Amino acid sequence: MESSFEIETRTVFDRYQRQQENDDHIFDRLVSLIEEDYFGLPTGSFRGLDVLDAGCGSNANASYAFLDKGARNVVSLELSNDWMDCARKRLSRFGPRSELVAGSVLDLPFDDFSFDFVHCAGVLPHTRDPKKGFEELARVTRPGGSFFLTIMGTANGVIYRCINHLRELYQSDEQFRSSIDNLDASTAREAIDWLLRTKDGEEKEYIPGENEFFRSLFDDDLFVTIRDRFQAPTYHQFAFTEVQIRGWYGECGFEKIRRISRYTKNFHNLRRFLAPMYRHYDHPLARFWFGDGCIQMIGEKPST
Repeated sequence: MESSFEIETRTVFDRYQRQQENDDHIFDRLVSLIEEDYFGLPTGSFRGLDVLDAGCGSNANASYAFLDKGARNVVSLELSNDWMDCARKRLSRFGPRSELVAGSVLDLPFDDFSFDFVHCAGVLPHTRDPKKGFEELARVTRPGGSFFLTIMGTANGVIYRCINHLRELYQSDEQFRSSIDNLDASTAREAIDWLLRTKDGEEKEYIPGENEFFRSLFDDDLFVTIRDRFQAPTYHQFAFTEVQIRGWYGECGFEKIRRISRYTKNFHNLRRFLAPMYRHYDHPLARFWFGDGCIQMIGEKPST
């Protein structure tokens, strides 16, 4: 049985994931994150596999990517069934290879060893028992299969400390909450136009094209991310470590456990300048801003 907290979280995510589905640039950027070489696999490795996309989100972008790369069958799992109409818009082209299932990662409705590849990105911190969810995902991974997890690390960096504080402010301050809820590319464009117009009234551009460049740092993709960080409630904030997650994999019998990272491409906003720190999460600058960062790990279950 899902808690009211988990249902509330799903409702928040549904709003912005539907917006992502309606924006081809955002959707295509998210789909591009699923690449074999990122997981340390040869090109074509997803062909013929049974894949679970656990906590797929309303737009099921990772499910789309696995299917597009030739997976035999992809099960997209999310709470309730209110998200399925959104997911079907993209996934219907794959016919019976795509299956939508209502369920929780805390009690997966699948037999042991059901999937060759299990994918779960950013879901467990929004559940009442992340460790139980991890064990359920490990349970349904087949011998010889792989389990990939994304989970936010301990908030000991400047940006995540700020995010946690502002999330609390969002919950307690009506004016701040209204500002975040109304934040999108349109309202930001009005504010930026006012800012630059006022600046230009006092002094002209110091560097040719600086106004255009400044505008380019902000788009709806960025504001969807910001709203996500503040609006989504969380049980556990950012309270996980790499050592802890490695331990979970080991306890569940996984081998070849690796932390992986990527240079996230195709941002058209400020996050382009953060991408080097996403890739090199252990650099001192990345540690300063992001602390333990986004922990992305993969492990293999030994063949029997």
